[in-house]
Amino acid sequence: MRTTLDLPDDLLKRAKIAAVERGTTLREFVGTALEQELRAHPKRAPKRRRVKFPIFPSAAPGSLKLTNTTISRQEVEEDARRHGLTL
Repeated sequence: MRTTLDLPDDLLKRAKIAAVERGTTLREFVGTALEQELRAHPKRAPKRRRVKFPIFPSAAPGSLKLTNTTISRQEVEEDARRHGLTL
């Protein structure tokens, strides 16, 4: 796969010299260096947290009437629960 990298001139020059000294191409040199770095520092995918949506009371399905006061109260209660505070 082709890609373009914007590297500092000095770093690219040193990489080219190192590749020649090792009898390899710049492409192989950079590929090997990336492989070694990724193997030395593997990173696991972050754990996904399940999203919890707020639950608002309603009299019947389809009859939800939200006001700014209701939403604000729900946010305050959720923040309190999340931070272990009592209201």
